[in-house]
Amino acid sequence: MTSRAFVKAAKLGLAAVGIVASLAAVGGVALAQAPELTPNAPPAAAAPPAADAAPTAAQLDKGRMIFTDYGCAQCHSLSDAGATGHVGPSLDGNPSITQAFVVDRVTNGQGMMPSFASQLTADEINTVAAYIAKVATK
Repeated sequence: MTSRAFVKAAKLGLAAVGIVASLAAVGGVALAQAPELTPNAPPAAAAPPAADAAPTAAQLDKGRMIFTDYGCAQCHSLSDAGATGHVGPSLDGNPSITQAFVVDRVTNGQGMMPSFASQLTADEINTVAAYIAKVATK
């Protein structure tokens, strides 16, 4: 391998590492915490949807706090939380937003949406899902 080829390969490798680290940081996942990158990590359990009972004011406040603390507002717009993100879909005006749908997406991720199963408990996932389903304008 020539020195030019080596330098080119090294630059590409560093760029790839930078992209992966950036995506992990944007998603709020440390590389060491990402279950798919951790050998022998147990599979993430799907959080069961909570009962369809209307969330209390305290539960809505906790859901709003989880939404803002875990960076959801960086990608999604949600008027109740003052979120104006444009990377992910808007949570307002989307009739598909149900608690079960949000639980699935937050637990398992999809596309650019990372899984938060390794960062949030099943109760926290259910709380933020109930919050989003309740406050998202349809």
